[in-house]
Amino acid sequence: MIKNYDIIIPSTIIPEVDYLATKYLGESAFAIFIEDLFNGYFEYISVNIDDLKRAYIIMEKYQDIYLGIVDTSIVALAEKYEIRKILTLDRRHFSLIKPNKMEYIELLP
Repeated sequence: MIKNYDIIIPSTIIPEVDYLATKYLGESAFAIFIEDLFNGYFEYISVNIDDLKRAYIIMEKYQDIYLGIVDTSIVALAEKYEIRKILTLDRRHFSLIKPNKMEYIELLP
């Protein structure tokens, strides 16, 4: 939990966290993250085929700004589980998305 928020980790972000953490913070950063995940520090959600279908629909809807499957799968899960707060460093993409059945997504930090 970070500042009273439960952190949910979608399966689709693991490779991206591996790449970015290793590139910018070193190999030990990803090791710490994945060990914290294994130890239950974060909640892990698998992305299923229906989630990927929804993510692809979102990709098509916003094709003019090209949102990748990682970002759109996060939005698909936010819609599915009615998650209104997303922790991301990619504010430029997420700030443009209007999720179904929700007025907005609040971006953290």
